[in-house]
Amino acid sequence: MDDETFPADGDDWPIPPAWMWGCEGCVELYSTMKSLAAEPPPPPGAAEPAEGAGSAQVRLARHIAAEHRAELPAYAGSCTRCVDYQTRTARDRAMGRSTLTTEQLGRQHRARHAFVPHSTVHLL
Repeated sequence: MDDETFPADGDDWPIPPAWMWGCEGCVELYSTMKSLAAEPPPPPGAAEPAEGAGSAQVRLARHIAAEHRAELPAYAGSCTRCVDYQTRTARDRAMGRSTLTTEQLGRQHRARHAFVPHSTVHLL
């Protein structure tokens, strides 16, 4: 992997864990996401392009949640989104509802903790 995919000095992008570098899918999706994140944002009021950094983050999170469950970070007690997913899953389970969707979204969110800046991980 070339150095351009690593966070630049001064960015708060975390260095992804070693297991991500061993997966071709992770490397490709991460590189795409970082390239798109380096592009200037659309002007105010304009929609994000169909292939933007946000959609690239979602694709990488989905990949990690599906292919690397054992490596997912644990829920972070200090993250309001993590707490929300845990609470919703427990509530649905207690009410006899399916937790499939909530658990899947929770895994995708937890995956983002591995590669998204702490300052923005709570947004999805």
